[in-house]
Amino acid sequence: MSKRAQAVSNEEIIAALLSAGSVKAAATAAGIPVRTLYDRMNNAEFQTLYRSARAEVLRAAVHNLNGHIQEAVNTIAEVMNNEKINAATRLQAAQTILNTAEKYSKRLQAEESGIKYDQSTSALFEF
Repeated sequence: MSKRAQAVSNEEIIAALLSAGSVKAAATAAGIPVRTLYDRMNNAEFQTLYRSARAEVLRAAVHNLNGHIQEAVNTIAEVMNNEKINAATRLQAAQTILNTAEKYSKRLQAEESGIKYDQSTSALFEF
């Protein structure tokens, strides 16, 4: 392992992983060989740090989305109730509201019962 690869902090590598679209792109962004990145990814301490950072990114995204939920529901409801819009679009809007309500109901039930509700994402790296 080169001195540069040793000098790259876990935080720098985690930032690269969270912002890059692939392990290869993350290694390039961090300025380290792909093999070095995989070695670091296999380290238990690194995995703990990465999972924590990834969870924080997801929490921030969910918080941001939650701020727009009511506005989105209102917009969909307007489409659903607008008789000038074709029936198929109105039906799709109604279905969107029902699907979203079902997901949030399940999430609320899980949280109220103390069960962790987890909808994992494949957009971020798993290991």
